[in-house]
Amino acid sequence: MNSKIGYYLCQVIGTLLFFSFIAWAGISSHIEEGKAIDLIDELLTFIKLVTLSFLISHFFVRAYIKKHLTTKASTFKVYGAAVLCAATVGMIAHTIFGLAFGDGEKAYLAFSSLSKSFIVNGLFFTLWSLLYLGIGSIIDRARIKQQLKDHELASLMNQINPHFLFNSLNTIRGMIYEDKEKSAELVTKLSTLFRYNLSNDTKAHTSLAGELEVCQHYLAIEDIRLGDRLTLAFDISPESKNAKIPTMGLLTLVENAIKHGISNLQQGGTLVVNSRVEDNKLLVQVSNPFKKQLVKSGTQVGIKNLQQRISLIFGTEGMLTNNTDEANYTVNLTLPYEPV
Repeated sequence: MNSKIGYYLCQVIGTLLFFSFIAWAGISSHIEEGKAIDLIDELLTFIKLVTLSFLISHFFVRAYIKKHLTTKASTFKVYGAAVLCAATVGMIAHTIFGLAFGDGEKAYLAFSSLSKSFIVNGLFFTLWSLLYLGIGSIIDRARIKQQLKDHELASLMNQINPHFLFNSLNTIRGMIYEDKEKSAELVTKLSTLFRYNLSNDTKAHTSLAGELEVCQHYLAIEDIRLGDRLTLAFDISPESKNAKIPTMGLLTLVENAIKHGISNLQQGGTLVVNSRVEDNKLLVQVSNPFKKQLVKSGTQVGIKNLQQRISLIFGTEGMLTNNTDEANYTVNLTLPYEPV
């Protein structure tokens, strides 16, 4: 919810509830004492209390707190001063209102009347200030937590791009002496891929459809390098295409499958990518043939990075698991289904 809307909702609901309780207590007391109840007068008093309290809390207490908390003054002193001043202003406003429009027989300037008004106002503004302080602290902690999360995500995004660039340059380096024309074409494809990536890498997440588009650029590079050794088998359900997924998440899995699996095999193999939505979850599966004895140990930067980003974006609801059999390596990505 928008913070301003939330603030005004809390203001209105809290003020109405507080003075509804005060009005109920007053009416109950009159009934027990057998006094007559003037409903119109009670209603006007209720509207007066709610309106004045709302205006004072918003334009005086809140404004005073926001202004003076920016200085080195202690929180307790600022809130205490705001409550005392607001209670005094409220008492004066209620007294003036009573003298102008109230019962002429009531002694509005009597000490008992003034003290009662001051106490009621003091109680209201103390409760208001405590709630404002408490809710504000919760919002501040949530904002700081979100800022730290965003900073960590940005750091991880900055880490994955150089890692991918390093792997891609190694691919080109390995082909320079084998086929100069293919190497030149690889550089062109790589520049296209990075131009696309740089225009989208500010976002921590994207749609599966957007991620598939990035993968197509990368697979165009690998198609030049591997030729007939690389076969693709994609089965992407239509409803899964608009699902939220970490940026470069699928690309990391596809790159990992080709680098550590298919490219090591003399005959190559088929890269299988499946996605579907089931039980309000996005299920993505990337599978590739491999030979365990040919797999070189790597830094695992890409996979570790992806796992961290999944945890930051989706919490415990996001999972990245893998399993192997004699000839295939499969990675399963499970995320809560959130349309982009």
